[in-house]
Amino acid sequence: MMTKRIFAIGAAAILMLFAGAPPSGAHDHATGVVKERMESMEAMGKRLKAIRDRVKAKRDLAAIRADAQAIKELSPHVTHLFPPGSTDSPTQATRAVWQNWPDFENKAKALETEIAKLVDAKPDDATAMASQVRAVSQSCTNCHEKYRTKKKSKFDP
Repeated sequence: MMTKRIFAIGAAAILMLFAGAPPSGAHDHATGVVKERMESMEAMGKRLKAIRDRVKAKRDLAAIRADAQAIKELSPHVTHLFPPGSTDSPTQATRAVWQNWPDFENKAKALETEIAKLVDAKPDDATAMASQVRAVSQSCTNCHEKYRTKKKSKFDP
């Protein structure tokens, strides 16, 4: 009962964050929790890209905190977005998520840890901030390499 309540609260929070955002083409056929997680992952990815762009340009580093905070608010809900049986197309999640649930949870927790460090990073230390951005990016990559289907390149048949 409590788990369902926590899931509902988390899902509501995510929906409120993204209300009014137009769905991307890949999400048009997704429904339910699959659509929620695709939109959440896309939102986190866009925020992380904005962060990386600022670090690369070495400007507006103080603005990183807002994007990092948005990711931090979503990160505790990652595992809630992968309930058993949520494998409907067009999900990019592989069945390995549920087959290796403890590892998946650990990888999600790593994101929470690393993004919290980025939120607390000092914008006047560009080197430390860049290092922490790499740590956040690596936590995403570690999960995606194992638990997300490979995206086809435009050159794939």
